[in-house]
Amino acid sequence: MILKYVCPDYRVKSLFDISAKWLKRNGYTKIVVDIDNTLLPRDKNLVGPRAMTWIRQLHQMGINVALISNNGGDRIKGITRQTGLGTIMRAAKPLPMAYKQITKAMGGGKILFIGDQLLTDVLGAKVAGHPVVFVESLGGKEHFITRCTRKLEKFFLGRLNSNNMMPKERVL
Repeated sequence: MILKYVCPDYRVKSLFDISAKWLKRNGYTKIVVDIDNTLLPRDKNLVGPRAMTWIRQLHQMGINVALISNNGGDRIKGITRQTGLGTIMRAAKPLPMAYKQITKAMGGGKILFIGDQLLTDVLGAKVAGHPVVFVESLGGKEHFITRCTRKLEKFFLGRLNSNNMMPKERVL
């Protein structure tokens, strides 16, 4: 059944609802965060101070963080420089190539993916065998293709909810 591939393991309102303590307690020492509308709005170029503090806190707790995006170019390169994190650009999520690449770069093992889209972030991570946190979109400007997939995403959200498969939103 396709629903299991678009059903996240966890659901939060905000990236900042995921604590370093929860990650460590649950054995997650490697995480991959989607950039657009998860880490920062798609129409912004600067990573905010709250996001930078969150990343620093994770590093202080020994959690390795990487970034992933289906986009590329100067904006993503700038975000990579700001954060100092390894980044997979033009990932073509949900295709498996980027997931294999980042898994290898992070040394394999238990890697938690975090993203705001069921049909790219969640689907790609689940097909690759990784757990995933579904985050409410920051609601920034979205690419035309994303606006189209959001309509299909609403259908899947409805199916997940009607089948009691969607995890409850909570603070981790």
